[in-house]
Amino acid sequence: AVGQRCLSPRLSCLIEEQPAMIRDAIKAAGVFTIQDLCTLGPDAEAAAPHLGLTKDLFEDFSRMFATAKERSAEDDEEKVSQMVDILNAEGDIIMRRARSDVHQNGFWHRAVNVWVVCPSTTRVLLGLRALSKSNDPHRWTCVCGRVPSGEVSMDTAVARLAAEFQISAVPDQQLFLVFSMKCPRNIDKGVFAGQQDSALIDVYLAILDEEIPLEALHLDVRSKQAAKYASVAEIARAYEVKDEAYVIPPNEEYINKLVYHLRRTCKTGGQL
Repeated sequence: AVGQRCLSPRLSCLIEEQPAMIRDAIKAAGVFTIQDLCTLGPDAEAAAPHLGLTKDLFEDFSRMFATAKERSAEDDEEKVSQMVDILNAEGDIIMRRARSDVHQNGFWHRAVNVWVVCPSTTRVLLGLRALSKSNDPHRWTCVCGRVPSGEVSMDTAVARLAAEFQISAVPDQQLFLVFSMKCPRNIDKGVFAGQQDSALIDVYLAILDEEIPLEALHLDVRSKQAAKYASVAEIARAYEVKDEAYVIPPNEEYINKLVYHLRRTCKTGGQL
C-alpha cells in the first residue's frame, strides 16, 4: 500500500555529506522528512538507537541532528504564522489572523477534506499521515488542509489533491463539494497543544473514472507517506469500531454524511 515516495529535498540535502551508513540507516528506518527525523527523540543520544547507529558514527549524527532540530523549529514558526481568514457564525469572512491567534482564541476558519473515490470499484483512496504529524500520525485519512487567507475553498481542495497525490481534478467535473460542517476539537499535541481548533470543514469528493495504480502515485511525504484503497464498507466499519489505524472523523454527523455521499456516488456511477 505504497505510492512512489522519496526523501524530501531538505532531508536529502542534510544527509548528502553524511557517512553512507547514516544515510542508509535513515532510509531503512522509513524517515522521509526532517520532521520525521526529529520525532525519533528529543536529542541525538535518544534518536541514534532507533537507527541502529554505532558509537563511531555518533559525532557526525549528533551534528546533523542538531541542524535538523533547528530547521524543524523554523517550520513550526512558519506554521504558527500562516495567515487564515476568520469567519463569523454564518461562515462569512470578517478578518485575517495568524494560526497562532486562530487556535488561541478558538476563531472559526475554513479547512478542506477531499475524499477520492472510484465508483466503478466502490473504493476510496486513502493516505497515511506522516510520522511527524503532531495529531493522528501514521493513520489513514483523506486529503486535507487549511484554506490560506485570500484563497477560496475549492482552489485549496484542488491544490491539496495535487500536492498530496499529484492528482489533477477539474472543479465541478471531477471535484464536487458535498457538504460543509463545523467541527470544533481540542488540540492535544504539537505547537498548538491545549488550544482550540474551530474549523468549518468543506468536504469534497474527487471522482476517478478508474483506479490509479498505487505505484503511479507520487506522494508528498511531508503529508502522506503511503497510500491504499479501501472499500466504502471497510471505511464505515473502521469508523464504527473506532479503528486506531484510521483518523476518526470529528463527530457522528460527519461520518453519516460522508458514508451516505460515498455510497450514493458509487451507486450512481459518479453522478452527483
